[in-house]
Amino acid sequence: MPKLNRTYRNLSLCFSLLMVFAAVISVSGSAEAKNYKLKIGCLESPDGPNTLGWKTFEQYVESSSNDQIDVDIYPSSQLGDSEKLLEGLKLGIHKMAQGDESITGAYDPMMIWFTPYLFSDELVMKKFFESDTFEALSNMMARDLGVRVLGAAPYGFYNFINKKQPIHQIENLKGLKLRTLPNSQLTIKTWEALGASATPVSWAEIYTAIKTGVIHGLGHTLTIMVDQKYYEVAKNVTLDMSMGCANLYLINEKFYQSLPKDLQRVLKEGAQIGAAAEFGIATYRNRVVSINALKENGVKVVSLSLGEKARLKKAAHDAVLPWIKEKVGEEMAVKAFKTIAEIEAEN
Repeated sequence: MPKLNRTYRNLSLCFSLLMVFAAVISVSGSAEAKNYKLKIGCLESPDGPNTLGWKTFEQYVESSSNDQIDVDIYPSSQLGDSEKLLEGLKLGIHKMAQGDESITGAYDPMMIWFTPYLFSDELVMKKFFESDTFEALSNMMARDLGVRVLGAAPYGFYNFINKKQPIHQIENLKGLKLRTLPNSQLTIKTWEALGASATPVSWAEIYTAIKTGVIHGLGHTLTIMVDQKYYEVAKNVTLDMSMGCANLYLINEKFYQSLPKDLQRVLKEGAQIGAAAEFGIATYRNRVVSINALKENGVKVVSLSLGEKARLKKAAHDAVLPWIKEKVGEEMAVKAFKTIAEIEAEN
């Protein structure tokens, strides 16, 4: 009987060890299965504000997820331009990627925040992107397009740069050939409402197009004017602050919903922290570094009066608001405009 008991105890011990070993293997396999790798494409150079925002996202996410999420950032359009990145997100090829105002050409309701002369400054735009109204827009896009916005970083406003003449009033825009994206109906309608001639030119051809006279100039942020050296071929800048520009921290909705809630929270918080970092860097570059660089390179910088800005706003809104409401939907458009008015009143 004692021998039998010893045998029984030995068998029990072996069984217990096997169970422990199986549990270890199971936990190890489970931990391995919970590792997520994110290859994230963005457009700017390695030291651009958006890339630095994504780097901030990377540090936060990796440290806050206990290394369950591994992030690699690919700047300088290594994974494609904004349109290719968005297409990859929709197909699930990319899990996360940079987006920008070009999203307004892919999903009509997002057009609402690209309405000309909508925001008085960067802070109002930032608060709109943090509002429940924009969250509702993001939810709609996630449902309809399969892509969600986790964070948004305003990086400036379109201002005019041109080689022909200073712009002090709306009449000075008459006949100016201004570059537009080939598929941006909103920009085309806006420039034409202001009396300019909207001329489609691809991104890579802008500098040469200004130099050769195919276009007189374009609307874009001051930082872009400096980074792309448009000041070499155009010496007039007007601070009209028409369209607000933003970089978006986008994620494939199916992937996002597949994650545990704690990792969803980490990615969203990381995107918002990254966007906040980018916002500060980009605002400083636009407001200080870029204006100084333009002036140092012989560019005449004109600030429009409030009265003249109001004239441009009225001309643009009279032409585009009915069309925008039709494309976006009356209810969402009214809700967005009301939200922005409330934000403006608080400032």
